[in-house]
Amino acid sequence: MKVMNVSKRQLKKMPRLNLSRSVVNTEAQLYIHDFKKDYGHTEDLFKIYYNQSPEFIADKITIISKLIANLTSLDMSELVLPTSLVSLDGEISGFAMPYIEDNINLSLLLNNPKVKLELKLQWLKEILDILIKINDSHELGGKFFLGDIHEANFIWDITDQVVKAVDMDSSYFNGGPIPISKVTTYNTLLEKFPNKYVLDKESDKFIPNKDLTSVSFIYMLLNVLSGCNNSYRWSYNEFYHYLSFLKKQGVSEELLDIISNVYTPGNIDIYNPELLEGINKNKDYVLSRARIHKTSGGYYRN
Repeated sequence: MKVMNVSKRQLKKMPRLNLSRSVVNTEAQLYIHDFKKDYGHTEDLFKIYYNQSPEFIADKITIISKLIANLTSLDMSELVLPTSLVSLDGEISGFAMPYIEDNINLSLLLNNPKVKLELKLQWLKEILDILIKINDSHELGGKFFLGDIHEANFIWDITDQVVKAVDMDSSYFNGGPIPISKVTTYNTLLEKFPNKYVLDKESDKFIPNKDLTSVSFIYMLLNVLSGCNNSYRWSYNEFYHYLSFLKKQGVSEELLDIISNVYTPGNIDIYNPELLEGINKNKDYVLSRARIHKTSGGYYRN
């Protein structure tokens, strides 16, 4: 396992990467590390955790070590993978990853009402393609999952013009440490379906699987369509009322059937590259309009 050793004194001299105030980051501080490579200089990014407890660091070391050990299977340009662990004065404190200087955090684009729906759906499709690649991989399918899936854990690489997944230390390998997930933590509605969304009794966290991946992606889709960034907090009534509104707006029955399975025992299958084709990019699906069109009925399958 590669470990990059630096002193705390050296770290203090490194420029910090300050994220937008709109991007919540409570886990770590990011530093830009400039170093010699071949005949020039290059940069990578250090992620140094605020929480330095032995239990937390041990879990992160396990996940990062697994990621590095599986680099061949995870060889996808859309994944920003760790390159080494980082040791501060002899203590593992974080990890290093490639520094993508020209990027925009996807939460800033997907949550911006001035950005066209067509562009937002294109970015969501790129995220979906990443999830499909992982699911269809012979080495990874059913064994590896992006554990904490939400808008802020993806970026738009301006140079490469593609969406990339970051925060890879929140990934999950079967039997390994279970990451915290923004959209599933304290999500009591998901707890109603324990055979589908499985809670780990020891940690009280949902264990990542295909359905949990699907529901996390669907929350992102609903956020984009509704203009609301917390669809994972909606009640049953709010959720199904909004689906009823989408039906009236002409969203395809096939897509609505998939979305409606979020709060049923049935499995959710988002792994279709044409999944988002049933959405008219020129229509307005914002939540305020759904409230204006409120009816007594919910969404029902024919």
